[in-house]
Amino acid sequence: MARPDLRGARGSGADDWDERVADLHYAATPEYATGHGVSAERPVKQVELDALLAAPVGLVGDLPVDADFHARRLPDSAWRRAADSVADGIAAVVQLHRLREVAALAGFTRFEAVMPDINGEYDTDVERAEIALDPSWFPAVENLGEGIFLQLAAAAVERWLARPGVAARIDALAVGHRRWDDRRRAQSRGPHARPFPGGPYVLLHTLAHLLIQSLAVRCGYPAASIRERIYVDADTGRFGLLLYTASADTEGTLGGLVQQARSIEEHLGQALGAAALCSNDPVCAWHDSGRSLEERWLHGAACHGCARVAETSCEMRNDYLDRALVVPVMGVADAAFFEAT
Repeated sequence: MARPDLRGARGSGADDWDERVADLHYAATPEYATGHGVSAERPVKQVELDALLAAPVGLVGDLPVDADFHARRLPDSAWRRAADSVADGIAAVVQLHRLREVAALAGFTRFEAVMPDINGEYDTDVERAEIALDPSWFPAVENLGEGIFLQLAAAAVERWLARPGVAARIDALAVGHRRWDDRRRAQSRGPHARPFPGGPYVLLHTLAHLLIQSLAVRCGYPAASIRERIYVDADTGRFGLLLYTASADTEGTLGGLVQQARSIEEHLGQALGAAALCSNDPVCAWHDSGRSLEERWLHGAACHGCARVAETSCEMRNDYLDRALVVPVMGVADAAFFEAT
């Protein structure tokens, strides 16, 4: 079953790149599965990542803008200022001039929030009170906004993971995760073990928090209104993060965040410089998640003085953070993805 041609419905100005993005969305629908003999059940983040990475190189002024989704990959010359810089591990910067977010309320929890896994799925063992016994609809809100997507270079991530210091640091974080999960199950909050999200996720998650704090200074939006989406597809070597803001206004947002993509190299330098030293160091930098007296088992070198942000911004409840995986910190100089600035 072929996907219907949408170009006539959208007008003669529609371009082939937007058709490619539509193809990616259509490939995840039941109609596509019926016609091609494949499963339509793909993690939501993988579908989003396909659309983000399919964005063509270009600037906002040279192509028509779609009201729901309009993404363009910036040419390297528009954001990379130096050949040898802190941004060497960044493969691509994508401006999302328009994005659409729909959030639906499916139920309520007490004591422990339902958190998505790294693929954005809510398949969890946390007990939830359903919104109705047999719901036929869910209350939802539609938000329109803008954002910046950063893709890490797969080869750089592979080299980073192969270093002994990185492996030792990730193993220590995994020990803390297992201790937290053991306690959670002992308190009858779920019979199933939760998998450790992995080193690349912790790296990207921490980097997203650091960039949120830097972007908020200049983009015109407070840090609490900038949200994150972390993308880790280890099977295909795709790693990235999306920082976005959105509102229920019919016109969306005003463009202050998306324009900061051109200065992302500067923001990255500021974020890494601030993360190298926390006001709570050396206590923060020397924190051992596997031997945490205060039971902060899901944190490495991270606290409210450096890497933690508003709960409204974080997709993982401010857990799985470690500055040492991003930049060298006191006592841990061999686990960072980026060099000190």
